Amino acid sequence: MKYTFFLLLGLLLPAHAAAQANLQLGTGAAAVDRSRGFTAYPVQALEAVGARVAADARGARVIVANDTISLSVGSAFFRSAGGVQQLVSPAYVLGDRLYVPAQFFSEWLPRTYPERFAYRSGVLSTAAAPAQTRPAATPAARRQPAVAQPRIVVIDPGHGGRDPGAHGPNGLLEKSTTLSIATRLAGFLKERGYEVRMTRATDTLIALADRPHLANEWKGERPAAVFVSIHANSGAASAAGFETYFLSEARTDDERRVAEMENAAVRFEDKPAGPAPELDLIVNSLKNDYYQRASNDLAEIIQQSLAGVHPGPNRGVKQAGFRVLVGALMPAVLVEVGFISHREEARLLGTSSFQQKIAYSLAQAIDRYFSTHEHLWLGQ
Repeated sequence: MKYTFFLLLGLLLPAHAAAQANLQLGTGAAAVDRSRGFTAYPVQALEAVGARVAADARGARVIVANDTISLSVGSAFFRSAGGVQQLVSPAYVLGDRLYVPAQFFSEWLPRTYPERFAYRSGVLSTAAAPAQTRPAATPAARRQPAVAQPRIVVIDPGHGGRDPGAHGPNGLLEKSTTLSIATRLAGFLKERGYEVRMTRATDTLIALADRPHLANEWKGERPAAVFVSIHANSGAASAAGFETYFLSEARTDDERRVAEMENAAVRFEDKPAGPAPELDLIVNSLKNDYYQRASNDLAEIIQQSLAGVHPGPNRGVKQAGFRVLVGALMPAVLVEVGFISHREEARLLGTSSFQQKIAYSLAQAIDRYFSTHEHLWLGQ
């Protein structure tokens, strides 16, 4: 016997955006939360349409249409029989309920279970399907997507082509140093089984805005990916050390200086981008976002790893509005591996042995990041 419930979503944004109106289930409204910059509803609301929900401090398991959906607190990724999926923002706990973005209700459910859910003209309707309409996945089928997901590392050697980057007192160019370190890093990662992509593998110019877009294309729908942009710093002759940045609003004059220096590379592009007033909007939208927190974590791990091989001071994890990081749909960082303007560090950066040490320490850091954060996209 079939029955129908209606999830009235009211006025919705386009399909790619999160719903803004309150979610209605039958005659009752689901609790809505917009405190984190997007519309979210508790997964427990699905009980009104026949789903079974079991939640604990780590996340929730939702059984719907003979499928088990596994969500984890703090993760934008979840598992179903179809594999690893991605939300626009991470699941979080509010009170005693687990909240997920409205996208889960308005887009993912009807797309994944078309025989059970239909979305038309602002209404998501559900009809209980016969038990055999969607056979349950076998345990092997459920496990396979989790172990089959490749780990992807996108390496971005800074500058290139007619953009030399910074110059060292010994004539060393930033563009050649970053490419050499990136190539060595790619080798270490490939040996460890990673899928490695480089935004440039030769001395060529790639527009800043194109680099994160390439990374997103290579990533596709696969969740396990990071973006690492490699650079060499420049400043006063006495300035030395290493630092790692993630995308956010700059807090200090030095952070703004480094971002302005790296962003100035647009002047070498065929159609240089003008001032980017939208950058502030993008940065603001990243606040409380999963990728910003994950990028901060990756930056911390990289700094710890570099500290074991770099003789210069550890300048710490920093944040600023780097164009090359804008739009990367994955944890993304920019690493300043040393000051090419510092006489001793420029000498070291020009040696194959030091480049090898830097590349190896970066590979170690990426390995550690994946091993300690993989539960965020594979579940627990």
